[in-house]
Amino acid sequence: MTEMTNGVGGGAELTRHMARFVTSTRYADLPAAVVEESRRLLLDTVGCALGAINTQSGQIARQYVEDLGGNPKATGLGLGAKTSATSAAYLNARLANVLDADDTFPTSAHFGNATVFAALAMAEHFGRSDRDLMTSIAVGFDVGARVGSWMGAPFQVRDGEVVGWNELGGPSSSVVWAAVGAAANIAKLDPMQANHAFGMAAANSPQPTIRKWAEAKIQPMYKYADAGWCADAGVSAALLARLGSTGFLDILDGDNAFWRTYGSPGHDDGVLLAGLGEEWQILNTTYKEWPCCRWIHHPLTAFARLIGEHGLQAEEIERVVVHANPLALTGIFREQQPADPLTAEFSHPHAMAALAHGIPAGPRWYEDEAMTAPHMVDFRGRVRVLPEPSSSNIAEWMGGGQWRGIPGGVEVHARGTVFEATADYALGDPWSEDTRLSNGGLVEKFVRMCRADSDSHLREQAESCAAAILNADSDTGLSPWVRNIGALALELRQSADALPL
Repeated sequence: MTEMTNGVGGGAELTRHMARFVTSTRYADLPAAVVEESRRLLLDTVGCALGAINTQSGQIARQYVEDLGGNPKATGLGLGAKTSATSAAYLNARLANVLDADDTFPTSAHFGNATVFAALAMAEHFGRSDRDLMTSIAVGFDVGARVGSWMGAPFQVRDGEVVGWNELGGPSSSVVWAAVGAAANIAKLDPMQANHAFGMAAANSPQPTIRKWAEAKIQPMYKYADAGWCADAGVSAALLARLGSTGFLDILDGDNAFWRTYGSPGHDDGVLLAGLGEEWQILNTTYKEWPCCRWIHHPLTAFARLIGEHGLQAEEIERVVVHANPLALTGIFREQQPADPLTAEFSHPHAMAALAHGIPAGPRWYEDEAMTAPHMVDFRGRVRVLPEPSSSNIAEWMGGGQWRGIPGGVEVHARGTVFEATADYALGDPWSEDTRLSNGGLVEKFVRMCRADSDSHLREQAESCAAAILNADSDTGLSPWVRNIGALALELRQSADALPL
C-alpha cells in the first residue's frame, strides 16, 4: 500500500491522499480485526435489508428496479433475478435503511448500508472475490467515516452545550463518500480515476435536509436521505470515472471544498488524514439491538437492564419517564401515538412499549399489531420524555468530530417504587465490553430480521447464511453465500404479507 503522510500541501493534496489510499489498499494491508469487522458489518447490513423485504417501502424500491430492468450482473434482494450494478446498489442499500436498524457511526450517520451494497454490486459486476469485497467494505467505510469526522457532527455546540442542528447538513454526504470509496477500490481505479470519481459523487450528493427531517411530524419513506440514491451515486461515479468521465479533482481542498458546499460550519484536515491506513474507522461503528433511531438506544439500554434485573412486566409498569439527550427531544421523539411505522422509528414511547411487551426486535416492531393494539396504545400514552441533565454538556463526549457516547436513562414507576438507570453507552457500542455485540448477538439479530425466530425452517436457512458470511474468505470469487442470501430473500418475499412501512 502506498505510504500515507499526515502533512497537507497546496492544490489538491487532501483529495489526492484519499484517492491514493482508496486505490492502493489491498486485502494484505488489512489487520485481522478489520477483516473480521468487515464480515460483521456485511452480516448486519444484509440482515437489515432482509428485514425490509416485505415493507411497503421495500416493495416500492423493488418494483422501481424491476421497472428499470438492466444488465443482469448483480443480486437485488427479493427480485428473483439479477439486475444492473447501479440498480442492485440502489435497492439493497435502501432496504438496509428502511427499519433504521442499520449500524450508526458516531458522527450521527448510517453508511454501512451504502458501503456494503455498493461494494457487493461492484464485486458481482467485476467478478471479484470475498477478500476483495472485505477490502472494499473496510476502505469505503473508512472514507465515509473520515469525511464525516472531518466535517464534524451535524449539530451546533455552544459553550459545550447543544443548541440545535446545523443550519445545513445531514448524513447523506458521508454515505455517498463511503459508497464511492468502496466502489473505487473494488473497481480497481487508478488514483486519477478515483479523484474524478470523488468529484462526481460529491457534486451529486443529496441535499442536506437534516433540519427539515427534524421538524417533520410524519417521516417520508427516505427519511433524511435515500440510502439507495447514495449507493447509486457512488457506484455510478466509479463506473463513469473508469470510462473516462471527469469530475472536480480538488473536491476536498481549497476555500470551496466539500465541507463548505455541504454546509458544515467547519472542518479539521488533521482528522481526515490522521492514521490513514493504520487506524481503521470500521472498528468504531455501533450496531443496533433495536430497530429505531440510535438516539433512543441509550434510554432503551437502561430500560432493558431494569427489566432484566427486576423482572418487570409491562402490565405492572404505571409510567416511564425517559431521560433523553438534547438531540432526541424534538416532537417526533416525544410522539406517543406515531401516525405510521416510519415515524414510530423515532418515537421513545413506541420503542419503550415494544421492549416492555417483548416484541422481537425487528420488522415485528412495526406490524399492525404493534402499532394499533390497545395495550401498545395505552403503554405509549404512559411514557414521557424529558432532558437527560448529564448529556447536556455534549463536548465532554466529543473527540475528533465523533461522539463516543451520550448518556440517556429511564425512571420506571412500578410496584409502588421508582426504578432508575442511566446508560453512558448503548448496547452495540464497541467501546465497552458490556455493550459490544458478539458474533452470536449479530447472528441472533439476523435471525430476527428474517422473522425466523419462531420458524425452524427459516431459522436454519438464516443461521446457515449468517455462518457463511462470517466465514467468507475466498480469494478467487464470491463464495456461495451471495446466492444463498438471494434465495433467502426470495423466500421471505413469498412467505409474508407486506408490512405497512
